[in-house]
Amino acid sequence: MSVLSEITSFKDRYQKDLIFRNLDTVMCNEGNFEIPYLELKPAHSKSKENERFTLLLVAGVHGLESIGVTVLLHYLEHVIETARWNSAVRSMLSAARIVALPALNPSGIQARRRANANGVDLMRNAPVRAESPVPFLGGQTLSPMLPYFRGTGEVEVESRALISVVQNLLDKSSGLIALDLHSGFGARDRVWTPWAMSSALPPHWEHYLTLEKALNGSFPDHVYKFERQSQSYQTDGDIWDYLLIENQNRNGPLFMPLALEMGSWNWLKKSPWRAFSKIGWFHPVAPHRVQRVCRRHLTLLDFLLNVCANGRDFFKS
Repeated sequence: MSVLSEITSFKDRYQKDLIFRNLDTVMCNEGNFEIPYLELKPAHSKSKENERFTLLLVAGVHGLESIGVTVLLHYLEHVIETARWNSAVRSMLSAARIVALPALNPSGIQARRRANANGVDLMRNAPVRAESPVPFLGGQTLSPMLPYFRGTGEVEVESRALISVVQNLLDKSSGLIALDLHSGFGARDRVWTPWAMSSALPPHWEHYLTLEKALNGSFPDHVYKFERQSQSYQTDGDIWDYLLIENQNRNGPLFMPLALEMGSWNWLKKSPWRAFSKIGWFHPVAPHRVQRVCRRHLTLLDFLLNVCANGRDFFKS
């Protein structure tokens, strides 16, 4: 089953548990592809709409990194099924909103291509510039035939869809934590804070430190390296940097984007020949390894949901 078919199957299976809509349609030579929006229907909530924190999960920004889509859907299934018998989970869903964009770059996913149908890297496409971007890797304007193309100045339809969703959620949330799922960089799982544009600390740095401290205290044996993205490299056009700046300009609520960079190079240790396949560096391929990766990240996703369900008290302390 293709990754986009997985999303359709998931939507059909849990239609009673989901609010579903299409954000926009990507039209290209390969066909027309819809950008799906999923929101878990809340349990009965005593909180006013704008008093709830939101957890936003995003995957498929880079089409080659489809394991993020699978991890996201696996987690939503876990929450929906557990809520059927666990009143504590139902309470969390009444206190926090879960929204998912499981395939932000559907044309790239379908073609197994990092960029979108226009050859644009969606993580290099926003109108922000870095202090010291890494040459080429940090974004280039030479050609859409080469990786990391920033585009010609226009914000792509997929980027516009994400911007619209985030701004809408910020308008109706008391806080927003976003987790963007990626793979293809390094052999260790990393949780990156934003501000890929600068070596300076990102906005709300004290809140990120609170989050890291709580993760370390609650799960002392967790597998993640918690760090600023700019410690690895700086990039032009980071969409999350742009959204942070926009939220600051609007004097919006607490907004904390994060990226989960799954250490996909590790997956090649027992199958080094997969390095020669198109997706070997980005996807675990073998079914049992896919299942293992999905299980591996349940803890982090559950932790972030718990933080959102207790957002006011968590950050107040």
